[in-house]
Amino acid sequence: MFFYMLTAMTRSSTARELVPMVLEGRAQAASSLAMEALEKGAVAGTGTAAMEQATLAADLMLAQDCAEEAEDLYRQALTAAAAAPRGQVRVASCRNTGFLCLYQRRYGAAVASFARVVEDDAATLAQRVEALAGAALTHHALGRSDMAAAAMDDASARLSAAGPHDAADNAALRLFLRLVRIELSVQYAIRTNAVLADHIFWQSDSACTRAHHSDSDLACELRDGMATVAGHPLLARRLQYLLTLVQACMGHARALAPAHEHLSWLRRMHLAAAERQYRIEGALAAIVAHDAELARSLLEPLSGRQAEGPQRWNFELSYCRAKLCEMAGQNDECLRHYQRYAMESVMCLRNEVQKMPAVKVPNPRAGEARDEVELALPARYRRAYRYLLAQMDRADLSVREIAGHIGVSERAVQSAFRCYLGMTPIEVLRRSRIERIHDDLLQSEGCGSSVLETAARWGIRNRSTLVSSYRKHFRETPADTLARREPAPTRTA
Repeated sequence: MFFYMLTAMTRSSTARELVPMVLEGRAQAASSLAMEALEKGAVAGTGTAAMEQATLAADLMLAQDCAEEAEDLYRQALTAAAAAPRGQVRVASCRNTGFLCLYQRRYGAAVASFARVVEDDAATLAQRVEALAGAALTHHALGRSDMAAAAMDDASARLSAAGPHDAADNAALRLFLRLVRIELSVQYAIRTNAVLADHIFWQSDSACTRAHHSDSDLACELRDGMATVAGHPLLARRLQYLLTLVQACMGHARALAPAHEHLSWLRRMHLAAAERQYRIEGALAAIVAHDAELARSLLEPLSGRQAEGPQRWNFELSYCRAKLCEMAGQNDECLRHYQRYAMESVMCLRNEVQKMPAVKVPNPRAGEARDEVELALPARYRRAYRYLLAQMDRADLSVREIAGHIGVSERAVQSAFRCYLGMTPIEVLRRSRIERIHDDLLQSEGCGSSVLETAARWGIRNRSTLVSSYRKHFRETPADTLARREPAPTRTA
């Protein structure tokens, strides 16, 4: 997606020399240069420099649809983060997991990961702003426009409250946020156009109640933005393309004529993920403009499953195909595509939105999907993490037992958890237990007759250990949480 290149603007001065290349659209050259520097150990300075270089290179690999290479680079970033300021391993792990999950369209895990970055005391302003923008894009992908706007407002407020000593970096972050806002506004305007009223995924109450710009206001904002980024071909081209989409939705018949030229440029720059995004949004605008031939030509390269990208929640492609069949009078074929679209969009909401409200470690006995912590670990150590969660109600659970379960040494487990999560297995275990206790204390059905009884169910039997860990994690005591719990409804005879 285009977002993976925009993140170059949030990088600190340690990776600033690569930013001009990215903003010219040369993602492949920039990622190759960064990887070469990392391999030669030529990145000078602290671990932060290498972490920034590896993170930027990984983001750019996702823009090129090279997910495996991106995962390897994210792991390098975590290794480098060990020499960065305290807490950066944890922040980088959550941040990179969020980006991978967003790419894979695992929206629930993505939002949870971004939320952890925002809440982490070790995160920098740039990391929080970037995470909030990522959360906004994730909420948008689920049609939750109000929540996307709230995340962007939070990012802007944090940036406005920042001190003047970071003026140069803050200017880049302000431009970054402005571009993300424009992106979200245009995407929203296209999908809520009256011609696409049967795009049911976008007809929720949340989406309909959100105040949004008119198409003419958006066109003015885009032209103003193009003047601001005139020296950066990648940004200027993106805004120009968004302007053609808005103009097409306003009824300008020839507005989308340059669409294939934009796609050709993306292919020359090897930006496969961005090209897929351009094709879907261009097809939607072409349908609004009643240009079935152009919409069909934009979608044609996506006919193979491999070309569809990450095989998860491709319902907008099904929707576009349904609309094209409708325009051609192929009613049976239209119904088949629309049924697939409707079913997959509902499945997406059911599977992803239920993971949104809290950043909690899932209970594997409840059959929940893998969380972002598990995704950050290599495959072998994911088994150790799952075993830890399954056995965490046992007070005698030890790291040696966890290591023995997967056939490695205790030292290997300790090293893997520190490297990929920024926490020891005991710290992960303690946090998991505290979060389960917190959940139970808030639910009248899950709470025992006392706080200690509830804690004992999750392997904590010492009052001082419970209170100190709980206060550190939630900034309140278990008794405070219990006091906030709503009483169970009384039953009438």
